[in-house]
Amino acid sequence: MKRFADARTAIAAMLFLQVAAALAAPDPEKLRALDAAYQAGILGKDEYEAKKRELGKGTAPAGSKGTPATTPSPAPVANGKSAGVYRMRLVRVMDKQGFGEPVEVFRMLVPSDWKVEDSVQWDASQMGCPANIVRITFRATAPDGLTAFESFPAYTWRWTDDPMMQPILQQQAANRTGCPPHPVLDATNFVRNLVIPAVRRGAQMGAVEPVSGVAQAEQRVLTQQVQPLIQAGYMRGIRVDAVKARLGYTVAGREVDEWMSATVAVTVMPTANTADLMQGNMNYSSSTYTVTGYNVFGVRAPKGELDARSGLFATMVTSVRPNPAYAAAIARFQSSINKINSDAARDRHRIWQEANASIQNTWRETVRQRQEVQDRQAEQFSQVIRGVEVYSDPRTQERIELSLGLSQRVDQRQGRIHPVRFGELQSVGGTAGGLAAVEARGTLSGVFSDPSLHRRLSRLADHA
Repeated sequence: MKRFADARTAIAAMLFLQVAAALAAPDPEKLRALDAAYQAGILGKDEYEAKKRELGKGTAPAGSKGTPATTPSPAPVANGKSAGVYRMRLVRVMDKQGFGEPVEVFRMLVPSDWKVEDSVQWDASQMGCPANIVRITFRATAPDGLTAFESFPAYTWRWTDDPMMQPILQQQAANRTGCPPHPVLDATNFVRNLVIPAVRRGAQMGAVEPVSGVAQAEQRVLTQQVQPLIQAGYMRGIRVDAVKARLGYTVAGREVDEWMSATVAVTVMPTANTADLMQGNMNYSSSTYTVTGYNVFGVRAPKGELDARSGLFATMVTSVRPNPAYAAAIARFQSSINKINSDAARDRHRIWQEANASIQNTWRETVRQRQEVQDRQAEQFSQVIRGVEVYSDPRTQERIELSLGLSQRVDQRQGRIHPVRFGELQSVGGTAGGLAAVEARGTLSGVFSDPSLHRRLSRLADHA
């Protein structure tokens, strides 16, 4: 928030100086100031073209005889003074909640007979997204109830291009441990999809014009601030764009026109791809986006009169002066909350990694045991089909398959079946080489084909 406040202060000062310079500068200087006011969104296209034509003729714009090009269009004042002058008063917006005593947030000039409403609210439900905790709204309304200047709270959300992380962002927001999730939007779609449904429901959106002067100024300021992070690889970049959109709707049954302005800043940070991470690979191929829509304000007037009031609105916008001490205090508060959230996120990430490693180990052990069971079943099935059993020499641990008919003997005295011991087979003269060959071939056919060997084995079994 601090960097956005600093940027707004710099831009407001720049525009203020440009407008003030137009009051007494030569025509080329006035033209440059006029261009800057148009690029900043203060002047509409029609009024910009009209004033530019008037400056080219060396005369004041129609309807404001004897006044400079950027002087507000005339409107009667309550005290009956000249119609070419507005009487302004200084308004201070105060934060009465956050610091135990009222603290000035910003100050600005408004016409003396306008009604002012402001609010600074601290939303405790947004502790997981510190940028959304403080919500500042302001409205100044003319006596006609139609002409007004209104500003709205900044709004921050997050998104990722990693499909497996998107549900996690949604869960974090539901648990109030993260910013709201929403796809990345540019300034135009931010106004269309988020601002209008929230504060101008039912308004019709017309022409949209880029405010390149504001976007370029903000881009320079923010890029300079995050450049060390970009160079260190913690951030991929930041991009800013700003627009103003023409809206049409009704107030108290009367049609009004409004310029709704907004700036959107998108920061892009590299993050590990979740699918690769689950496979044990640390691949920073995904990106996480933090998007902030700010400088959201609208200026409205009765239908057909908006461009004629642009000078007044320009004076009001350029008079805004944020309180640097308040902005610094908010920045420190948000920094402390971010640190708490970051520490908690690291703990959750460590726990998640440990749990994931445990699950993977359990899965690998389950697969290994299952494979062993399948191997034993396959081996037993093969032995049954081939009519053999496996025995091992207790001295050498050598394994051998013997035919079921030759690997058993019956103890008539005890009624038990005993396998022929490997050592007994070796004791039969002339069979040691044959047994080695049997193991290599995996079958006993041909080894016990000699009838005399059968008789000798049978006698050996009877004497055992």
